[in-house]
Amino acid sequence: MTKSYHSFAVIGIGIHSAPPSRQLWCSNDADFRRGCLVRNTAIAIVISLALLAYAIFRLTEVALYLDKIILYITIFGSIPTLYNIILSTYRKQFGVDLIALLAIISTILIDEHIAGGIILLMLSGGEALERYAEGQAKSALENLLRFAPTKAHRVKKESNDFEDITVQEINIGDTLIIKRGEVAPVDGVVISGISSIDESMITGEPMPRDVKAGSKIWSGSINTVDIIYFKTTTTHDQSTFSAIVRLVEKAEEKKAPTVRLANKFSIVFTIVTFIIAGFAWYIDPKLVVAVLVVATPCPLILAAPIAFIAGMSRSAKKGIIVKHGGVFENITKAHSFFFDKTGTLTFGVPQVKEIIVLNEGAGGAGWTKDKILALSASIEQFSTHILSQSIVSYANDKKLDLFIPEKFEEMIGQGISGVVKMENKEIKVADGSLSLLKSMNIKIDEEAMKITNEAKNNGEMSVYIAINNVVSAVVIFSDKIRGNVPSILKEIKETGAEIVLVTGDTQDRAEKIGKELGFTKIVANCLPENKMDLVQKYESEGKMVIMIGDGVNDAPAIGRASVGVALGYHGATTSTDTADAIITSDDTAKVLELTKISQKTMSIAFQSIFIGMTLSIIAMIFALFGYIKPISGAILQEVIDILVILNALRALKD
Repeated sequence: MTKSYHSFAVIGIGIHSAPPSRQLWCSNDADFRRGCLVRNTAIAIVISLALLAYAIFRLTEVALYLDKIILYITIFGSIPTLYNIILSTYRKQFGVDLIALLAIISTILIDEHIAGGIILLMLSGGEALERYAEGQAKSALENLLRFAPTKAHRVKKESNDFEDITVQEINIGDTLIIKRGEVAPVDGVVISGISSIDESMITGEPMPRDVKAGSKIWSGSINTVDIIYFKTTTTHDQSTFSAIVRLVEKAEEKKAPTVRLANKFSIVFTIVTFIIAGFAWYIDPKLVVAVLVVATPCPLILAAPIAFIAGMSRSAKKGIIVKHGGVFENITKAHSFFFDKTGTLTFGVPQVKEIIVLNEGAGGAGWTKDKILALSASIEQFSTHILSQSIVSYANDKKLDLFIPEKFEEMIGQGISGVVKMENKEIKVADGSLSLLKSMNIKIDEEAMKITNEAKNNGEMSVYIAINNVVSAVVIFSDKIRGNVPSILKEIKETGAEIVLVTGDTQDRAEKIGKELGFTKIVANCLPENKMDLVQKYESEGKMVIMIGDGVNDAPAIGRASVGVALGYHGATTSTDTADAIITSDDTAKVLELTKISQKTMSIAFQSIFIGMTLSIIAMIFALFGYIKPISGAILQEVIDILVILNALRALKD
């Protein structure tokens, strides 16, 4: 037994001399998962090579040296497990690692080092697989901060010139210039200039908003048309954009960690193991080692990670990136599905809903809807405005021939006018707002006004089309609902889950779309913090929330939810960074696909755990009566592991 006492002395020295830094060990904190993966992979590789070498040279004298090498690898490789057990006990958490460590210690006591090495291999390999399955999510703030402006153009007080400054130098009351395509660095009020801004990143609203002197602007809004001057009302730290950054940080801090699936069964398995080991001790203390060896919870440790990896691989083939295995478990327990509207249930950009022809088309000239559309699109094709692009796209879908305008003028914030030659006639065309037509002395009748007012009440936008100085049509724009959304929501609702609409829309507009789609609950006027607070409220009541969105304004709620799902068709965004699962297309139906994959993956994971536990308990009973020796027990465990792995891999199949 001298060699065994020496072994424990080595363990004691290793523990005593080890630095206290948590980064050396495999903690449950997300910050250290990557280090844990690397460490366990290294241990698994080293012990695998040592065991392979022993198998090759086991009939030679080299085997004696390899036996000692395997002993020391096993000892040092077990130190992180021992530390984790101590740390888990301190945190009042209980896992299956204790049984594995007891089994390793038992093999060292009776000099069965090969059996101990095999157990270490399965322990470290299983842990590495589990960490790999959890994945490495990028920093949630990385892209958000990269998108944030770092400089601003400030008008000098002593002259009309401007200077470039950092956003930290901005003071309340400064006059800033925002050029076309630039992002507002802070909140403010327009004092000069007319333009159109995209606020979708902040509010989720797809429709652009025209701004002029007196209009408020949120930081994070994109200026899409022309230069504007605005007076700041906040500093950089007080701005709306910075508030969202802080919300994302707060959401990640408060998100509950995923509990290791194997640990949920560990108490029962450990109690059964100790009971059988107690009987073995009563019969013959030597039998305890064999019982503990076959009781090594490798199948318990391997089952869920393998099933999760298989489920993640299957999801990836369907265009869904799942970052960690906890996604599958949480989705199967979901109480509520929260849906953002813009870009999630809808396309996220204003599209032509319909064109309503008035006055029999250009004052009785007999212009058809298609001809009016062709004329309108002909002058719109040279504008970069989002509504112009929508009209042109609509005309292209109808395969209409467009013309190069003879004359073209764009009035920022009002519309476009021009002259198009069609059928050997020069035709005056004007597309735009009420102010544009008034400036051109074009009369607008009551019917046209009624149509535009109804559109506004429905949360839609409208543009007048005047031909030869007569209002001939009104184009209605809306953010259309995706075609498969109603059936998706219906199927999710049929599972018994609650579906909740969380949107920045007004109550009336939210009610209209929410009732149309059959939402259980509708929450309107939601800012980013409102969405996150609602998620937090639900989860504080013990409800599992799945949040589905696509914009920066959804990121805090996505980061806080039990499972955050982002539609990543825009590419890398803050939402995709904070999300637990990313749908790589704009197909909302993938949410339903993910739900079904989760159900099958969890079913197979539980089944594999049950198979592993059952076979291990049967093997313990045989070991109790002396039918299984330690080395045979370690090999038998390998067979059980293979069976568990093969069963878990079924999660790859549809």
